[in-house]
Amino acid sequence: MKKKTKKKYYYKVWLEVVLLNTNFVFGFINISDIPYKKLEELFKDQFTDEEFLFDETAGYSINQELYNKHKEFFDTKIPFTFDFNLFQYDVGFSGDTMDTYTKDYYDEMPPYFE
Repeated sequence: MKKKTKKKYYYKVWLEVVLLNTNFVFGFINISDIPYKKLEELFKDQFTDEEFLFDETAGYSINQELYNKHKEFFDTKIPFTFDFNLFQYDVGFSGDTMDTYTKDYYDEMPPYFE
């Protein structure tokens, strides 16, 4: 009898770029290389009842104010030119199983807040 192996679950954080005032998704940028602690720092003002990142929400938004506050970080870490007159930016979380190894994901759920 063949032994059933448990598939490993992988998590990704996506920056969704949407054309302003439409439902047209321009694209997604994988930002999973940003540590959870940094994401927590960036979006802490948007938390409602979360026990960990993405717990009680579908995602977080990067608006002009947040971008300006962390401009150097965003410009360094995210390979995209932000234009708030053209796009809105939402950050979401997804998970899936994968059979091949590509290190562009988290391999653990976000930790609980301290």
